[in-house]
Amino acid sequence: MANTGNFPGKWELKSCNISRGGVGLQITQIVSEINIYASIIDPTIVAELLIIDGRNLLSGLPIQGGDTVKMQIEITGEQREYTLRVAQVKNISDLETQRMYIVQCVSNLFFEGFHHKLSQSFKGPLSETALKIYEKYTDEKYGIWEGSKGGETVIIPNWNPIKSLTWLASRAKSVEQDVRFRFFQDTKGKHNFMPIEKALTNYKDNPPFEFVYRGNKSGFGSPTSTQEDFHAIKNLIFNPSSYDLGKALREGYIKARSYNINITDKKQTIINYDMFETFDKKDYLNSFPMYYKRDYGIGKIKLDVQTSGGSVEDISSLKRTSVTDYNQLVQITIFGNSEIDVGQVIELDIPSPEPEQSPEQDKLWSGKYYVIGKRDLYSGDNCNMVLDCAKESMGEQL
Repeated sequence: MANTGNFPGKWELKSCNISRGGVGLQITQIVSEINIYASIIDPTIVAELLIIDGRNLLSGLPIQGGDTVKMQIEITGEQREYTLRVAQVKNISDLETQRMYIVQCVSNLFFEGFHHKLSQSFKGPLSETALKIYEKYTDEKYGIWEGSKGGETVIIPNWNPIKSLTWLASRAKSVEQDVRFRFFQDTKGKHNFMPIEKALTNYKDNPPFEFVYRGNKSGFGSPTSTQEDFHAIKNLIFNPSSYDLGKALREGYIKARSYNINITDKKQTIINYDMFETFDKKDYLNSFPMYYKRDYGIGKIKLDVQTSGGSVEDISSLKRTSVTDYNQLVQITIFGNSEIDVGQVIELDIPSPEPEQSPEQDKLWSGKYYVIGKRDLYSGDNCNMVLDCAKESMGEQL
């Protein structure tokens, strides 16, 4: 599996060990392929290992749920270490002279959630409450753990750690925008507790990478195009479910109203959200709203009934996020690298569908995107990355 030379997508599986109860087995040489999936809605990565055992190594230590898998992967000079737990053996195939296994692994924190429950009261910023729970149940490293706005008293009612952290993220409010947090794990194995819009701070004016799509004219793999290949889109798919106006209206992305009723104090507070009225280009990747402005009525209606002491709803409970799976979506395949991950921002240069000599960009589809999903495929000589990208605003006024 070791590769030689310097080329885009270069990777090497340095080691892979599976263990149970202090007994371990080195399986590096029989791991044929690795897939690692991550998204901004998933609290764990999912790693699938294709194992082809032609020497019957696994007969002495059959793979079982709960086994610990430790891997070390080098990609474009960066070392990545993973400690995962076997969630299931998805498939076992007998090929007469060898057996093939597909083993699915999850993070240790997610695995612990299968059998741990938490019943406890907390007081303070929700980001601090979440960190206390996180550090109680895992020693895994985290990436970005953003501080949330305000403080709150919450009770976790016999939930597992993952459900608790996901719920806290959905209630935590950003200091910078009227949006809520997410709890997710990236493909480097680090958990993050942050609003996706936090990427604006780091990437809006200086995205880490620009990727260019030129179809068959890109010259992949030629000796002179190595640097270009690092920024080249190998495959481009336009998501057919982009611009789902019906879903945007149903979920209150464009307009929404919340009726906050306190039955103890006999008070009512009405909160209105209108994307067009609140749109500020400093809060978005590109300069103009995603949808065409017109009268969409009241929008989604939300009713919040409280007794005394409850927290008052605000616009963040309606807006929640500007990054959705029904805005403008594309999927790209690129050579693997150690830089790009979920929760980041990239810029795409997509040509206009004109004759070959046209150098013009497609103004509708080019621009800055959030990476909302990612699959790393380690196979053969190269690592390829498939990125699901969402665009929450437009670069041109249409």
